[in-house]
Amino acid sequence: MPNKTGELQLLPETKKKIEFSAPGQSQLLVFAAVFFGLLLAGYGGLIYYNAVVLGKIDGVNAALDQVEKSRNRKDEDKLLKLKNDLAIVQPLLENHVYWSAAFERVQKLVQPAVQFNSLTVKLDRNEYAFKAVTGSYVTIAKQIAAFYTDDTITDVAVGKITSLPNGRVEFDVQLILDTEKVLKKNKN
Repeated sequence: MPNKTGELQLLPETKKKIEFSAPGQSQLLVFAAVFFGLLLAGYGGLIYYNAVVLGKIDGVNAALDQVEKSRNRKDEDKLLKLKNDLAIVQPLLENHVYWSAAFERVQKLVQPAVQFNSLTVKLDRNEYAFKAVTGSYVTIAKQIAAFYTDDTITDVAVGKITSLPNGRVEFDVQLILDTEKVLKKNKN
């Protein structure tokens, strides 16, 4: 049979694949070696990443140490004291409108002959308590009656009444106020 070039070929045309096989070679062993190589590369990458992260942490720690050294402790103590003082004053400031209106209403109700010795306000209980001095028991009765005429005062409690050696009378009064009514009347 002639071939493509026109020459005569005596042997049949067959192609055989030539395989090379080394003794002891196996695909499982090659796969295991490649897998192990990948594991080593991953482990090496993790070690490198760990070193980079630890370097960044050391840098942040150094920056924190620098900030710690530059702190002004005296100013920080003053700011902390100011914060605590503001926490104490804040409820009074928040209720300033309410208590200003309440003081004004009580002041309008106080009899001219009554003189306050002390005044205590308890914001959490809407309580207005005072100790006062006046010339007679009749003035105390008029004062209590005046407090009952105002609907913003929900309760009037008279405490101890004492006659003083100078002829005057000392008494304690505790008023409970309705915050909503005080604010509503203040707006009108």
